[in-house]
Amino acid sequence: MAFPRSGTVDTSTYSGTKDFVFAHAGAVQSANVAANDHLKLDTVDVSRGAAGSGAGAAGGGSVFLDTTTTYSNSNGAASLGRFTLQGGKIYKLSLASVYALFSGATGVLDLQWFDVTGTPAAIGTILRVLPVTQTSNDNATGNLETMFAPGGAAADTKLVEVRIITATALTSIGDPVKGAPTALVETY
Repeated sequence: MAFPRSGTVDTSTYSGTKDFVFAHAGAVQSANVAANDHLKLDTVDVSRGAAGSGAGAAGGGSVFLDTTTTYSNSNGAASLGRFTLQGGKIYKLSLASVYALFSGATGVLDLQWFDVTGTPAAIGTILRVLPVTQTSNDNATGNLETMFAPGGAAADTKLVEVRIITATALTSIGDPVKGAPTALVETY
């Protein structure tokens, strides 16, 4: 008889064996903040999975974050801030703590998860950040979560990123005091 939540168990910790990477942007992003750029998530806080693979990869098992390659917004290219996901699994993609600074009250920042392996494809919905009407023209907003099933075999990989869809009067993303964007990518 199967029990609820039964499945693979890590016998050393008696917990599930989901692969994941929890990361954040270690610096304020004030360059590459236009439409079609992506967040520069560059610091892995914690991860679970087998040893990483590939230059600049941090993470493990079926999820890796590129933390060292030069930033590029070219589709299919290795780049700082892009996650590599193994095919044949289901992933939960989460983004939180997005703080943005705008140069005026008309600012808009729209973010969305994207598959950029080849022709870019949007994943899930858009998170919109608008400035609070005040003298500082800044704001922080909630979460962006979606599920992604890239399909294919385990040897097939996909590159995903948090893409900037709209950027109007955007000065920077992230702040050392007010918060840096954080992302959690995990097998589900």
